[in-house]
Amino acid sequence: MTDWKKVLDSILENSSHEKPLLTSKAYETLGLPRLKKWEPGDVLAEWAFDERMGNSRGELFGGFYAVLADEVSALAAMSVMKPNEIMKTLDLRVSFFRPLTEGIVKIRAFVLNRSGSAVHVEAEFHDQQGKLLAKAFAIHKTIEAE
Repeated sequence: MTDWKKVLDSILENSSHEKPLLTSKAYETLGLPRLKKWEPGDVLAEWAFDERMGNSRGELFGGFYAVLADEVSALAAMSVMKPNEIMKTLDLRVSFFRPLTEGIVKIRAFVLNRSGSAVHVEAEFHDQQGKLLAKAFAIHKTIEAE
């Protein structure tokens, strides 16, 4: 069984854990963010623009928004999961509003609804001036771990 609260605590930026308790090669390779804070149903992360994730115009590649949305929405889902559950992303949709070429992205993901086997999450991406850059909607399916 996984204590999701301990996992989320280990992903906090100021955690005493050098590495999060749950990680992957993708997490490390892509430079995914640690959490600034979390509470049940709500997480906040910040990600510093990395020009290697830019498109030919120097703007954040739309697919990387999806990577960030999948990661942060999954963390929000974890915050309401039971220790005997794991999850998989069933659906992920991203809408883009403004380009990002530099600075810090603030990402807030919050649970809209938790049903028996699904967690619906919305994520918002804002620049340092508070302007909305993108929104994402994800559905994560929960299943009992074996």
